[in-house]
Amino acid sequence: MMGILQGERLKTLLERAWGSSSGAPLPPREDDAAWPGRERLLVAVSASPLSARLIRAAQRMAEGLNAEWMAVCVETPQYARLSESARARLTQNLNLAEQLGGKTVILSAANASGEILAYARAQQVSKIIVGKPIHPRWRDLFFGSFVDELVRHSGDIDIYIIHGEGETSFVPAARALQSPWQDYALAAALIGLCTLLAALMHTRFLPGSISMVYLLGIVLAAALYGRGPALLAALLAVALFDYFFVPPYRSFNVTNSEYALTSLVMVIVGWTVNTLARRIRYQVEAARQRERRTAALYDMTRELAATQSSATLARIAARHIGALFEAQVALLLPDDNGSLCAAHQPVPPIENDVAAYVYAQGRPAGQHTAARQAARLTYLPLRTAAGATVGVLGVLPAQPQRFASPEQMHLLETFTAQITLALERAHLAAEAESTRVQIESERLRSTLLSSISHDLRTPLASMTGAASTLLQEQIDAAARRELATIVYEEANRLNRLVANLLDMTRLESGVRLHKEWYPLEEIVGATINRLEPQLQNRPLTTALADDLPPVRVDSLLIEQVLVNLLENAAKYTPAGTPIRLSAWAAEEVTVEVADQGPGLPPGTEEKIFDKFFRALPTAAGGIGLGLTICRAIIEAHGGRIWALNRAEGGAAFRFTLPYEPPPEIQVEDV
Repeated sequence: MMGILQGERLKTLLERAWGSSSGAPLPPREDDAAWPGRERLLVAVSASPLSARLIRAAQRMAEGLNAEWMAVCVETPQYARLSESARARLTQNLNLAEQLGGKTVILSAANASGEILAYARAQQVSKIIVGKPIHPRWRDLFFGSFVDELVRHSGDIDIYIIHGEGETSFVPAARALQSPWQDYALAAALIGLCTLLAALMHTRFLPGSISMVYLLGIVLAAALYGRGPALLAALLAVALFDYFFVPPYRSFNVTNSEYALTSLVMVIVGWTVNTLARRIRYQVEAARQRERRTAALYDMTRELAATQSSATLARIAARHIGALFEAQVALLLPDDNGSLCAAHQPVPPIENDVAAYVYAQGRPAGQHTAARQAARLTYLPLRTAAGATVGVLGVLPAQPQRFASPEQMHLLETFTAQITLALERAHLAAEAESTRVQIESERLRSTLLSSISHDLRTPLASMTGAASTLLQEQIDAAARRELATIVYEEANRLNRLVANLLDMTRLESGVRLHKEWYPLEEIVGATINRLEPQLQNRPLTTALADDLPPVRVDSLLIEQVLVNLLENAAKYTPAGTPIRLSAWAAEEVTVEVADQGPGLPPGTEEKIFDKFFRALPTAAGGIGLGLTICRAIIEAHGGRIWALNRAEGGAAFRFTLPYEPPPEIQVEDV
């Protein structure tokens, strides 16, 4: 391998790393601090077939030095008109670099050598490998030498020159290699128009001023129609200007050298303006492409950040990737059994074995990859930062060669990384929610145990004490009856506590309503009859509107709501305090249970429906589930329940039931 390098410095570096010939390590140099701690190589590639030799040489050198390496191609306007075969060769060269383990990078700049050196310094590259120029020497004299500029400005970076080409630029062609004949015709017509205008000016202006008209035409042709039409316009302008407006007229003989210089300047100006215009068009097109890709990536990232559903994430990703790459997209995610399945519909026909291979191995496969190239789709794994594969992305572009360019493949990988982050975030959010539910369940379990420990122990202790006393034979009949009453009341209290716990568990696990049509008066009457012992010392007033419609409810559950509300009113108000039960109908049926007790503490109107919450202490006990059960039943019926303090004193509990038109009763003749 032949090359130009800074040999003494490389020798010094190797001796310092391995020791000198005498075995003693060399002292460090003052400028060694600027060198990176690890070798890093950069190889400049182009569309030349000889670039493959550079890539393989860079891979061997990197392997010998245990160094990272990358293949870099610079897009410049000078190569905006590469042929299709040249583009294909460049793509093959970049794919070869990736297959050999290198990183591929495509840069955009007008000066290839300056851009490569700037990128090399930013990446702390220690060695650059370029191709030996094989073009004629005169080309370097007129257009400059890429290799000479690279060596001259490389500084501390070593330059290796291997047999190949020094051109390292590539850009997708914005226009065809040859301008269409319409552009040539329009350029010629433009010069003809300038000739007519010059003829009108001929009698009043000097030839030098008339030449400015032709110069304007040349500039317009160069800016609008490309290099070929611009050159034709310049030649036509020089010929027509010389023939019609330079003495001797109607002749191509030029007696004044000033006009010859004017003609030469017009040709040079046309060529220069065309070069600048072509460069600007290239930069505008490149900026437009970058803006489109950046906007697409931003839009997808913003939408992905706003959702946590895997199915929605899949639809968003498929829509954006399909629009940008003009492709069909299949996003495959594992189910509960670990099998891949489509996360959105519709999806293109996929090769299940290839997708399973990508998911298991965590490597790309399919079209334009190193594995399973016979597949119709290009498959990329969705790999997290921890190395786990959370899914597979399959892409089927409308143009089969769409992902042949490493640049397009890298862009797709960027989208894949964003999808992976979104899926990982959704998974972490689901885990956080599951953890929160578990913590809440543990908290409720602890609260339940602490709440029922006293409420269950009190009736059990009373029952145990009364029963032990009943076992004694010395007590009289009256005391025995009183103790039996205590056992009965405490057993009922214990039964209510256990019933509330069971009802709450049943409602939280999902209750099935058995709805039927009932008059509300019937449910209220059944409730009052059921609570007659508890309400025997309470003035209870009912005020039910005459126009109450039938309600379609589960009568047993609504009756339980009324029982709980009336028991609460009796439990938390002084003996003899009146209670009022009223109901009316508007857009929905409203039921109210109001008392004239102390009312609710301020700020507890909402909390009072929470589990195990008791706003006021009471000797009757309870674990704070009655109102929670009421809320669960009413919400299951599609209504709502709330509490408020009355202006005249006391508290009121109201709940609503949705109004449904009752069915028509058909009378059949018997």
